[in-house]
Amino acid sequence: PEVAWLCINCHTPLANQQSALHTPGADVRHPVRTPNPAFDAALQQEGVTCLSCHWRPEGIAAVHADVVAPHPTVHAPELRSETTCTSCHQAVARLEDALVCTFNTGAEWAAAEPGKTCPACHMPQVERASAAGAPVRTGGRHTFPGSLIAKDVPTPEERALMAIQWEPGVELVLHVPEPSASGGPGVARAVVTNVRAGHHVPTGDPERYLEVSLVARDPAGVVVGLESLRIGQVWEWWPVAEKRSDNRLAPGASAELQLALPPSSAPLTVSAQLDHVRISPKNAAYHDLGDYPTRRRVQTLEAVVGAEASPTTPSP
Repeated sequence: PEVAWLCINCHTPLANQQSALHTPGADVRHPVRTPNPAFDAALQQEGVTCLSCHWRPEGIAAVHADVVAPHPTVHAPELRSETTCTSCHQAVARLEDALVCTFNTGAEWAAAEPGKTCPACHMPQVERASAAGAPVRTGGRHTFPGSLIAKDVPTPEERALMAIQWEPGVELVLHVPEPSASGGPGVARAVVTNVRAGHHVPTGDPERYLEVSLVARDPAGVVVGLESLRIGQVWEWWPVAEKRSDNRLAPGASAELQLALPPSSAPLTVSAQLDHVRISPKNAAYHDLGDYPTRRRVQTLEAVVGAEASPTTPSP
């Protein structure tokens, strides 16, 4: 609680969302706190809201110069640039030994030089009127699907949009050995590649990671082989916060998982699965997150080994 005055600058970034205004004091845990007469408790509960990006002292920021509205507007073409996002999604600081903030997405994007800004991917273009009576023109969807691990329950309309427009930044490919006359073991491979993201995958919160798994089952469904791979950062948070490892995928990079298949006279079903994990089960329990969504299945592939040639197919 003593340092939350720093965190809220990104999570509830409007001054009116703060019950008190803070300025640096003797140290990070002792800021100068002043009651905020403009505090709006209802606005605070909205978290990152429209005004987080579209508020300007002179009026509402708009990407189009010829906006006609019943309120003041400001032409703000920078809304389509990366600066709209990196003000929060690029933050690297060590305030104490065990107090760090490390969101390096902006630097990853700049190093990759993808040729696209953040909104170009995260706000798919749509031709529509942005308000009743307004002209139809190019705008951006505000669904921000990201990894599809929602922090709130999406509406049916949002789910429908995400199902149509969302593509994962990574792609999973399953390779299985050809059937051999001797029935000898082979090796199945799962290859995951960062094919679309203009930054590392996963990015942002260092607790995020991808989990790739390869599973072999006999005709009875019994697991006869299992391997898994964790792709992400590993941090030790106490007593000194330190990054122990980082095998995340830069744009275009791949990682491979192998599974040695046991000898079998019967066909084996090999499944490859890719999950995006929001936070480790251990740390989710530590923070008492309850039913907060922490994982989602991104892709599943399946093939049969040891029988007639079978195509690799995605599972629903």
